[in-house]
Amino acid sequence: MYGWRGRIGLLVPSINTTMETEFWRIAPEGVSVHTARIAGGREGTPEELRNMENASKKAAEEVGMVEPDVVVYGCTSGSFFEGPAWNKKICEQLTAITKAPTVTTAGAMAACLMANGHKKVDVVTPYVQLTNERLKQFAKAHGIDVVKLGTFDMLDMFDHAKIQPEEIYRKVKEITTPKSEAVFVACTQLRALEVLDQLERDLGKPVYSAVQASAWQAFEAMNVDPQIMNCGSLLRKLSEPGAQKKAGKKLRSA
Repeated sequence: MYGWRGRIGLLVPSINTTMETEFWRIAPEGVSVHTARIAGGREGTPEELRNMENASKKAAEEVGMVEPDVVVYGCTSGSFFEGPAWNKKICEQLTAITKAPTVTTAGAMAACLMANGHKKVDVVTPYVQLTNERLKQFAKAHGIDVVKLGTFDMLDMFDHAKIQPEEIYRKVKEITTPKSEAVFVACTQLRALEVLDQLERDLGKPVYSAVQASAWQAFEAMNVDPQIMNCGSLLRKLSEPGAQKKAGKKLRSA
């Protein structure tokens, strides 16, 4: 059976074309990715983002059939929009349905920044103003200040995937400040993964993406060393000596 090291149950918005592709790109040997789609529309309105929480239950029922070892709720704004308590509720609901630990992208964003001691960050998003303000509030609740935020200011979530990696690279360089300790590229539709190494070399500081952070927390939950050397420093750290010293949850039988 595929997934003999671990199976990831990935839940993505129905319009997302990036996250599933990038997860398969970085999945190491023995780790399989099984995707279900969260029904919804194209526009990232407050109503759409709130509706995703309920719609994710059906997607979780479907992906739960493959007995995943970890579930990833793959929408950044869909997990931070109503704050930390809402994010926690999503995790608890999906874990109750799938019987697997749940990672959300917003939770992974906060976790990777806190784990690396970052309290001041610059952020790039594709979001409109209200969603950006909610992101800042979510970060603040975790003790993280957003020094500067740059946005592509696009409501249509499908179109977020049309932003090219080189555009993301330029936007990150444009908005990065000397005061920030790291940069985070939010939204699992943005194709940031392929420019993270270049950005870290050119800026001299860590640069994280929504997909990368979600994968990082999923691999940690499975206690898997992915041996990924070309997708930013965050994933490389999982291959450092002692990085997997804590035993992960016992995986289901393959």
